[in-house]
Amino acid sequence: MFHKALWMRNWKQGKYIIMLFWFSTLYFLPYQYYSDALHRAEYLRETTDTYYSYHLSGDNPTFFPGLLLIGLAVILIGWERHNQTNDFLWSMPFKRSHLFLSKWLFGSVHIVSTLSISWILMYIVYNTTIHGEYQSFTPFHLYFVYTIITLIAVYTLSLFIGTITGNVISQGALSYIIVIFPLYIFQLAFPFVALHVATQKEYNNIYNKSSMHIENTSIVAPLSHFTIDYTYDPSREDIKDEYGEVHAGPAYHHIPSAWALLSPIIYILICLPLGSYLYARSPNEQNGKILLYQKLHIYFSICTSICFGLLGSEVFTDGSTSIPLHYMYFIGFGILTYVILQRVLKHKLSLYAK
Repeated sequence: MFHKALWMRNWKQGKYIIMLFWFSTLYFLPYQYYSDALHRAEYLRETTDTYYSYHLSGDNPTFFPGLLLIGLAVILIGWERHNQTNDFLWSMPFKRSHLFLSKWLFGSVHIVSTLSISWILMYIVYNTTIHGEYQSFTPFHLYFVYTIITLIAVYTLSLFIGTITGNVISQGALSYIIVIFPLYIFQLAFPFVALHVATQKEYNNIYNKSSMHIENTSIVAPLSHFTIDYTYDPSREDIKDEYGEVHAGPAYHHIPSAWALLSPIIYILICLPLGSYLYARSPNEQNGKILLYQKLHIYFSICTSICFGLLGSEVFTDGSTSIPLHYMYFIGFGILTYVILQRVLKHKLSLYAK
């Protein structure tokens, strides 16, 4: 997996996405941090009776780079299947598992390198601009550790999805859906659940107790609630945030516990060896289909039908509290989705390939 030929091939396939990943990461992190410092300094210099403030939402700078990593995984595995160049690759004197691991290592090295350089550049900006007068860089150290682990997990998951899907569309779509699924499933499921709860108070209690636990199973859980916030407003009182933490200022951070890293680490520990195992045994005759393995069709159909049933129930009932109406749309959309999937899963999706 360290063979130069494999690295050169991976670079040839994914070089444009890799370059875009580097540029976007450097732009959203060190460049934006530097630009913000210039604007803050100018604003404080030209105005009176004002104060310094800074806010960073953990998942915002990494959203687009994360999409690019999904795209890189699609190029390295899905597009390879589509062009049927994996037959040639598998004929080379390398173990198939090593081919998969070389793709993983290729992306992971760029993730660590890009974020490490961004980390260093931001620290230089911190020490040479107005940020150093008002901030502590300690939260940013934690942020970069969380980000590196999370993005490696996203990339690993996307590669794994490529070993069970047969084309670029299904690999990209399923990768994105699985990444965000725990964050949004409550928005679909809980309006339906609320119909069977006696009071709004009971509904709120269930939602508040359960939503955070479900969201913590997301691969991006360490970043989704990570915030760095400095506000030197003298009139701002102590506040209690949605997580029950009391902030006295000027630092109003929320840094998830290190336990939040368990989720992406578990994804890596499961998806990496399993992806390597499945990649070595991929049934190439199924290339082009949504899923490579027939046994997965029933589970995929049921889960997708339930989700679309919940979506139909939420969208088309227009806030109605009628239980029969919700069930009508839920069952109707679920059955319709299931029937469509039974036809679609049998056919191969064809895209132009040179």
